[in-house]
Order: sequence, then C-alpha cells, then structure tokens
Amino acid sequence: MRINIETGELLAFIAVAKQSSFKAAAEGLFISQPALSRRIENLENSLQERLFERTTRRVSLTAAGKLFLVHAQAVIEELELGIRSIELGTAQRREHVTVACVPSVANHLLPQVLKRYATEHPNVRVKIIDESATDVLESVRSGEADFGINFIGAQEAEIDFEEIMQEHYLVVMPDKHPLANERVISLQALAGEKMVSVSSSSGNRGLIDNAFARVPHRPVIQYEINHVAGAISLVAAGIGVALLPELSIKNAPFTGIVARPLSGAGIVRSLGLIVRKGNVLRPLSAKLASALREAVSSRQE
Repeated sequence: MRINIETGELLAFIAVAKQSSFKAAAEGLFISQPALSRRIENLENSLQERLFERTTRRVSLTAAGKLFLVHAQAVIEELELGIRSIELGTAQRREHVTVACVPSVANHLLPQVLKRYATEHPNVRVKIIDESATDVLESVRSGEADFGINFIGAQEAEIDFEEIMQEHYLVVMPDKHPLANERVISLQALAGEKMVSVSSSSGNRGLIDNAFARVPHRPVIQYEINHVAGAISLVAAGIGVALLPELSIKNAPFTGIVARPLSGAGIVRSLGLIVRKGNVLRPLSAKLASALREAVSSRQE
C-alpha cells in the first residue's frame, strides 16, 4: 500500500496537537491558517480518519488522533536523525529509549543514572518526558514512553505498577522559622501557618489535603503554585511553609531553608515503575529501568 503522506502534513498535525490551536500552530510554522488547514485535511483524507475535534472554543485530538500522534512524532524524530547522520557523514544507530517521569525524578535521580547508562550505551538516544504524574501516566498508556517512574498508576487496570520506593513528605521552611529548631513537626503544629502548596490539580496536593482533613485545626493554604520548584522558591523567600516530597528537596539549589520530618505516620507516597499491562520492555529499556531500581535501592540503604 502506497503511503501518500507528506512531511509537512505530519509537522502540521504535530504542531496543532501540541498547541491545541490552528492559529498558534500556523504562526509557529510560519504559514497561513488556510494552508495549515489544507495540510490537516489532506492528512485526514489519506488516513480516512478524523484527527481533531473542532469547536469554536478549542481543538482536541480524537482517539485516532491520539494514537497517530505517537507514530507521527516517531517518524519525524527518525527523519531528523537521518538528516543529522548525513550531515555528520556517519551512520548512527537507531536504538532509542523513552522514559516518562515526574520532575523530582528527572531533576534529582535520573541524571546520575543516565551518566552511568551512557558510558555503557553511548549511541542510544534517550528521550525524557518530565511532566506531571497524570501526563506521565498517559505517556505510558499511549505507548509514547517505554516505561515511566510515577506515584500514580497502581489503581489503573491498563498499567502494571512496581513499587520501587516509598517517599516521605517533609516540612520545608525558612531556617529562621520558629519551628526550624524542632527535630520533628506534627501537622497540628502547622495550624495558623501560611502554607505554600502546589495546585489542586496535582497528585501531591491530593495527598496533602487528605492529611490535613485528619487534623482538628486544618492549616490554611495561602499560596498556590503549579510546580514543586516554585514552591521551594517561595519558601526560600520567606513567604511561607510547605509540605514537599523528600526527593524534591535533596540537593535543592537553595540556601536559607530547612526540612524536617513529620511526626507519626506522616505523609507517604509510593513511587513506582509503570509499564502498560503485559508489556515486555526491550533490552535497552529494561537496562535503564534496572539502573533506576538500583539507584533507588542505593539511596535507601
């Protein structure tokens, strides 16, 4: 069967999928909106599938569009690799691994693992999808990522979740804060504090809200921000106190803050390696997953 799809059509499709907007995608590709629309229409005609649901307010991928996006991105990546190979005059190996993980893993665990992995597999291309827990889960579910490191997915029927560590939350505060001299801190002691927290859409926030619901005097969340790194910055500025996972605090590039454990059971989340149910990792992916397991184990010893 002849494939009658042009590269420009794939690039247009990927741009619209990422921007969720024909206008923004056209501007990014430096073409007119009618030209962009023609490319999408030609692609949909070739595939005999609708790729986007269009309304006056938004553009979203159809089920077929979500499936095709994974393959379209892979085709463009392989084409770019081929072009670079020609420019360098060398034949580069086409082996690649894609791992999805939450930002705390990408920032504080993955770099050292990849440094060792690269010495053994210098020609393997590694793509890292460092996004929210929900995005990591979707990347694995869709097949875009070979595997993921995430703290959600254990309850998903389509996902195999292998716990690799339990991560405790710490109370993070300015080093001049009155509670900074305490060895451990209770949730009750945070009543009346101006709390800094990640947004309500975050998995982190759900754990924190559940913990606050168990104490008589619930601390008030005064400041809300989308990312953990931003929360640390606000605490470092002396604005408030935050409850944050310990992995995000390790080696954080901030001075003037301290972290203390919570008393009692505290707040704990399970960090796991996730793959699509029944999926067997390719050897190179399996080796990177194993290296991550070993890195986590060594941190806990």
